[in-house]
Amino acid sequence: MAAKRVATTGLDWGALLAKIPAENKAAFAGLKMKVDKHMRNVNALPEAAGVIDFEMYRAKITVPGMVDNFEKSYKGLKIAYPSDQGKLAEIDAQAVQSKANYSKFVADSQSRVDNFNSELAKWEAMKPVEEMTKEECLDAGLTQFVIDPAANTMFPHDETWDAYMERVRKADPHDFH
Repeated sequence: MAAKRVATTGLDWGALLAKIPAENKAAFAGLKMKVDKHMRNVNALPEAAGVIDFEMYRAKITVPGMVDNFEKSYKGLKIAYPSDQGKLAEIDAQAVQSKANYSKFVADSQSRVDNFNSELAKWEAMKPVEEMTKEECLDAGLTQFVIDPAANTMFPHDETWDAYMERVRKADPHDFH
């Protein structure tokens, strides 16, 4: 068997299948069939190179030393299993970096969630805007929704009347189409 030549990593196909979206199940099944076919082909190969009977060839070949050269070359033949060429270490480094990015993202997201929850708590604790007086709205910081008579502003209440009039004077007539 070729089991010793192939890495002994196992893949939990069931766990992977549970994470695959429904629209990709057919592609996943095709990948699994290809991997299974490859593993059957590799496992069908013998673990070691076949044994050659050089004595039979010595009896039939009359050229002196030819069979000895072939036998020496055949026994010296070493087929190296391909190495990862540093790719596994590179993948592991990427995994560490991805884990750090993930942890940072989770921490940032949690801080944003906490900010949103505190903002939501502020809004839930606030009296409904429909029931507030203008003074209560201004005290609550809702200046963009309430006309402040002292501010002398126009809706959307982000510039003063004088700034608005200056902007109107500088505007091109085509801006008001």
